[in-house]
Amino acid sequence: MKINLDVISPALCGGAVPKEKAEIRAASVRGQLRWWFRLLGGFKSLQQKGMGVRAQEDMIFGMVRGNDCKAGKLQVRTRMLNNATSEIRSFDRNNRAFPRGSDYFLFPMRSTRQVDNSRAIFLNERLPQFELFLNWRGDPDLEGDVAALGYLYGYLGSLGMRSRRAMGALAFAKRQKQDVLPYADVIGHFAKPTNITVKELPMQNNDNAISVLASWLRSWRAYLNENMKKNIGAPGFEYAKKDHDVGYAPDEQGQSTYRPALGLPIIQRLGGMKDTCQWEFSNQRGGARFASPVILRPYTSSNGTKKALVIFVDAYTYPEGNQVYLHYGRARRNLGPKVCSVSHDLYRAMKNDNRLQAFSP
Repeated sequence: MKINLDVISPALCGGAVPKEKAEIRAASVRGQLRWWFRLLGGFKSLQQKGMGVRAQEDMIFGMVRGNDCKAGKLQVRTRMLNNATSEIRSFDRNNRAFPRGSDYFLFPMRSTRQVDNSRAIFLNERLPQFELFLNWRGDPDLEGDVAALGYLYGYLGSLGMRSRRAMGALAFAKRQKQDVLPYADVIGHFAKPTNITVKELPMQNNDNAISVLASWLRSWRAYLNENMKKNIGAPGFEYAKKDHDVGYAPDEQGQSTYRPALGLPIIQRLGGMKDTCQWEFSNQRGGARFASPVILRPYTSSNGTKKALVIFVDAYTYPEGNQVYLHYGRARRNLGPKVCSVSHDLYRAMKNDNRLQAFSP
């Protein structure tokens, strides 16, 4: 099958040399298809036959375990439809080359005096349009399921770095070889559709989805607003303030924290203490990362309506009550990290935000 897709927001699609050239790569799309497939528990039709998601994944995408390897039955190919070319950009604050709100999402990409983080990006008028080919070489009875996976990617998927933060979002192109399945039919092909909750934020005609999403996230997780003042009055300020204060108390162990549930690491600069606190998933500095279970995604419907989607990945939340490790520079130089627990109170409050509406594709 073939699906025509458009990239609708700046895309950090690193190729072989990500600092020099961005690319739409079939391997990257394949990885995304696999991630969504696993998240949603595999295909319902195979689950009903007693096949678990791991066995399904091995059969569809292939596997390598030690000396045991097996090719998957799904071939993924891409072909560019336009002359989209990437450009090398730095991600400084208030860079006017990016849509409004992008600087908040691209904050981790900013260069420092020591490190140049500039890299290739597809931007604005040069966004890619491409064909996605899914060649299924297995049981013909699964062709409908495989098509549903491709359509799901068109509805909710994205590509590249910061893709959970509005970058690299996709949309179905207006011209398709065959009609796109309705979202309700697509999600019904999967064994665990309730592993995600998809909502949308209201938008005015002239709103930019990236800006709308950035404002919403800032209202929940930021201690400071856009003017670098305390974000008092925002729904998430009390959670942000508690986390802020936890960072400034290096000797107090075991406190509840909230923002780690939205992704790790977190870097907190302790101005008055002339120190830095790095909140991490591991008791080893620079250890494993925890990807945010809140995906923010610009969306364009088949009739051209622009939306701002918030996708809650309930299946991949940080285990409530688990530990988070606060690594300091000077404050606890010889004492190891401070250990706190993670609460889901902030995550639950975000899901229940009355500004969010049911997703209407």
